Amino acid sequence: MGLLARRLRDRWGLLGLGVLVVSMMVGLSRPIGAAVEDRVEVLRDPWGVPHVFAETDEGAMFGLGSAVAADRAFQMHLTRRIMQGRLAETIGNQALDGRRESTLDLDRKNRTFDWARAADRVVAGLDEETRGLLEAYCAGVNAAWSERGDRLDPLFARYETEPEAWTPADCLLAWWHLGQFFATDGTRDLIAWRNRDRDRGRFDPAAIEPDDSAAVIQADAIDPAWLGRVRAYLREQGFELPDEGEPEPTPGGPEGPSFSHAWAVGGERSTTGSTVLVSMPQTVVANPPLFYEWHVVGETFNARGIGVPGSPALLIGFTDRVAWGLTALGADQADLFRLQTSPDRPDSYAVDGEWREMEVREETILVKGGEPVTLTVRETHLGPVVTEFAFANEGDGEVALRRVPLCDAETETIAAAVAMIRADDAEGFDEALRDWRFPSANIVFGDKGGTLGYRTIGAFPMRSPETEGGGSWAFDGSTARSEWLGFVPHELAPHLIDPASGVLFSANHRPIDSVYPIPLGIATGSLGDTVRSWRLRELLTPDEAAPFSPEAVRAMADDPVNPARRSLVRLGLHLRDREGADLAPEAIQALDLLGPWLDRGANSQREDPGTPVALELSTFFRIMATPLAGEYGGGESGLSRWLREAIGRIEGDPAARLREEERAFVENALVTAWEAATARYGEDPATWTEGLRIALTERVIPSHRGLDPLPPIATDRDETVPPLPCPDGGTIRSDVQRAYVQFVRLDDPDASQSLLPLGGVEGNSDATRALWAEGELHPAPLSREAVERIAVDRAVLIRAVEEAGR
Repeated sequence: MGLLARRLRDRWGLLGLGVLVVSMMVGLSRPIGAAVEDRVEVLRDPWGVPHVFAETDEGAMFGLGSAVAADRAFQMHLTRRIMQGRLAETIGNQALDGRRESTLDLDRKNRTFDWARAADRVVAGLDEETRGLLEAYCAGVNAAWSERGDRLDPLFARYETEPEAWTPADCLLAWWHLGQFFATDGTRDLIAWRNRDRDRGRFDPAAIEPDDSAAVIQADAIDPAWLGRVRAYLREQGFELPDEGEPEPTPGGPEGPSFSHAWAVGGERSTTGSTVLVSMPQTVVANPPLFYEWHVVGETFNARGIGVPGSPALLIGFTDRVAWGLTALGADQADLFRLQTSPDRPDSYAVDGEWREMEVREETILVKGGEPVTLTVRETHLGPVVTEFAFANEGDGEVALRRVPLCDAETETIAAAVAMIRADDAEGFDEALRDWRFPSANIVFGDKGGTLGYRTIGAFPMRSPETEGGGSWAFDGSTARSEWLGFVPHELAPHLIDPASGVLFSANHRPIDSVYPIPLGIATGSLGDTVRSWRLRELLTPDEAAPFSPEAVRAMADDPVNPARRSLVRLGLHLRDREGADLAPEAIQALDLLGPWLDRGANSQREDPGTPVALELSTFFRIMATPLAGEYGGGESGLSRWLREAIGRIEGDPAARLREEERAFVENALVTAWEAATARYGEDPATWTEGLRIALTERVIPSHRGLDPLPPIATDRDETVPPLPCPDGGTIRSDVQRAYVQFVRLDDPDASQSLLPLGGVEGNSDATRALWAEGELHPAPLSREAVERIAVDRAVLIRAVEEAGR
């Protein structure tokens, strides 16, 4: 591989034109013909977003790999080391932040889970084209790292480490690294199995009938013929179902991870006739960001959005034909299996009375500054033996873990990602989702013609009817009757095309009415609404069916109303003013501030005098906090359901009286809010808004912490939070968790906007930080012409390919 780089100023007077000429030799297993040059241009806009233009798809992937390698080298290196179980090798054996475990413990776990070998297996099964695109991406990464040489991130020198060649398997590891934080890992199933007898007859969240009125897909939108096919499939798997007219409600589960909100307005409800979509993954604003924003143009695609550094798959994005946004689904894609073992056969296990040998291997974990550690890993046909990571008690025995994506070699999400950016319309996009495996998600999408779609995506295990606990208990691994039957077919997963309302939205709330009988093990929002879906329903489904302008759809992203806190104040005022309740003095003082706040729109804006105390209103809704959770369910779903019902009662009858447990919850929320605000900001409420501003700016965003509980990596690179306008994490706007915003109007894709706080380039976050502080977005164009107007830098890469027949 030869490399030549030089810097020139271009004719448009931009900041600079970098010309990077790269020679590559690929396809050497075929007869060698004349070299063909694949010219790739990488333009940068003022916010650090790379715009990659190439004539071939492989050239586009090469340019994208080169761009991300320049921006996120150490982050990619660290992520890969975490997934490979090599973190202690990189930074030493240190305590994880807020955990009892150390980096060595995390390495032991990830080596046992076997992420790295699983990635190798999956890559080997990919189709030739997909693997070729990954190889081109990796070639771009490696060429950029080679070209930069000693100009790589100084953290490599600080930790005395260096990047190794990036491979297609590493692309999968980078994607899986993020996905694991939005999925259960199954390791707590043994606790549930152990407590199964104790918990029988006690409060069970799954026993509460879900709130189907909040579901994305309502019963009247479900095709009876399709539902019949779903039921027939279940019967084929050996399940007994009630009569057609008496469906058993699909239960909810405990609250799982939340991953924000996305909404779309279709052609019939949009003033443009095309889809308008907003997607906001509300997770931590990390430093560097969890996500990487890019725009890539090849022979068969022109797409932009965000993915993870180290993988070319777009998580959220758009083309000139389709746009999509994701939220977490939290489906159960992992199970523990209790193995039948014997002290006389330590590396064997029995299935249906026959003994099988485990695959046993020894792994050596290097520890920087310490002695190497030897780890014995044992594999079964179900997966690795993970007893030490499964909270086992003495006498529980050994357990094996079966988990997506580690056990799933059928296909891989990267195949879906490639098909998604090539889709021509909503129908084609929906078909592309067939190969999405991990993590599970809700996806909202729409096309230029105005057609909308929604689907739950992921590899959903089809559990045996022989098992108990719905996937939440560790199964009996001594019989094949307990094993998974496969995965729910794509066509039978919940989905909806062209809703009658002309709008679709997801905010981690219930996907489908409980007439849908397949148990997907959904945790997040499974019982009904979240606070954010409640608010989106208010904004998107008013009484009148007037069309929405793109500006109106965009404005919803800035909505600062938390309907749960708003409703708690309304109930408090009802107690005080209508019922004349004898409330605690602290509750009265809180209402004196919050009444005017409610009159001003209940906006959780930092500068509103009521916001500091409103932010302290407790929305913790669990059975240990209130008996109401036993009636309505715990978490956001139960809270939203109770509050909406209670508000409906007092609106229908202003003389209605709240029940004693309702009064107790409301009064306690008001009292604790007042006490917390006083403790935080002092005795004088007039100083509280300034106190809130100071408190925000004192928050630190640690370098390279992300979602991993890592020890300090580079404290000299820690960032602080700016004085954000809306610090309420339960609002649509939620500046404190505004990890990315994408606004797309498919009638004019060049008028789209986006923002990735702290930007795409490490150490160059000022431009996006300023926009984040103001709640603003920047242009996110797709056309070459529009990109040229905002470009401030460019590089030209020449990828020379020795290939016959080109």
